This record gives sequence, C-alpha cells and structure tokens, in this order.
Amino acid sequence: MPTKNVKLYDLSRTIRHGAPAYPKMGCPSINRLCSLPMEGFNAESLSMSTHTATHVDAPRHFFDEGPSVSCLPLEAFMGPGLFVDLRGRVQPDEAIDAAKLEPLVCGLEPGDFALLNTGWGPKRGFNVDYLKRWPYLDEGGARLLLELKVKAVGIDSLSLGGFGSREKARPCHEILLGAGILIIEEVFFPDEVMDGRKRLVSAFPLKIDGASASPVRLVAYDG
Repeated sequence: MPTKNVKLYDLSRTIRHGAPAYPKMGCPSINRLCSLPMEGFNAESLSMSTHTATHVDAPRHFFDEGPSVSCLPLEAFMGPGLFVDLRGRVQPDEAIDAAKLEPLVCGLEPGDFALLNTGWGPKRGFNVDYLKRWPYLDEGGARLLLELKVKAVGIDSLSLGGFGSREKARPCHEILLGAGILIIEEVFFPDEVMDGRKRLVSAFPLKIDGASASPVRLVAYDG
C-alpha cells in the first residue's frame, strides 16, 4: 500500500521525566540504565501510571469485569475522527453538556471518534487550571455521544471527567466505558487538524495484560 502521499498528524503528548500527570498518580520517571561510553549501548527505564500522557481508557478502568486494553480488538482503536472545536466555549471547571455539544457534532456518525478540543492543551504544566480545573464532559454530554454511537471520545485535558468530586468524575466514564466506548485523554491538537475535516485516526495501545489503560501514539491521517 503506497504511503508517500499520506500526511500524518501526531496527536500525542511527549512522555517526559517529571511531566504533569493526574493528581495522586505520580509523574513519569525516566532513568538511564546504560550509556554508550560505559556499556556500549544506551538503555532507559520508564516508570509511570498507565493513565499518563496521551492514553486510552478501556472499560476495565471502571468495571472489574470489563475488557482490558490487551483484550480489545485492534479495530476498536481506529476510526474516522471528528475534531470538535470547543475553544472559547468552555471555562475552567465547566461542564460540557449536551446543549454545548449538539450544534458541533452534527457530522458524527456511528463508529466515529469524537475528539473534543477545549483549548486546554496549551495550559499543560504545573498550574491549577491544568491540574484541577479543566472543562469536563457531564452526564448529558456523555449520553448524547452514546446515542450517536461513537467508538471513542477524546479530550485535551488530564481526564474526560471533572476533578474534585465523584459527581463530576464518574458519570461520563461509567456511561461511555459501560457501553464499550473508549476514552482518550491528553490529546494534542495541531492547528492543522482544526479545519472541520474528518480524518482517519488510530490510537493503538501497548499490549499490557489486564491493564485499565495504556499510553498511545495517537495519529490522524490525510490521504
């Protein structure tokens, strides 16, 4: 299959030593194990939560009997992606409800990825807005996307649910993951993908046995 005319867009966050992570999960730690001058080759160790940087949540995240990332078929991690522009429409710690979403998701079809760009990506760092006050999908917004039969929902913040209470954090996870709809968090949105076009998207996880989540290299394709 020819690929020379395919343009790729990296929608992933770089995993860096000490990078921001969901509160209480700990920041990633990357350490050198071997160096070229000493051992003749370079090697590193990586320690972090599976819910760090750009990652996909599987149903196992909220349901003990739900499938883990290693049990889901590869087809679950690829589909057409609609880039939903919420920039300037949501404030810190504000719920993304059905009324906000409905005018923006008319192009969604069953099996699509709904990728929510709230404008929180540029805030990434050790600040209150990014670590605790991101906009989040509420129960009504989650039910709307469920009715539209999407395959996955992504967002550019630390979590699709809100921070600070079960009422903000759990409903969207329980509704979507309970229906087998995957969740992708800490999505990076290059300006080029915010042109209203739908693009093929893939978010393949590491094959971690029993894991509730996995880092992904999230990619959008043109061509």
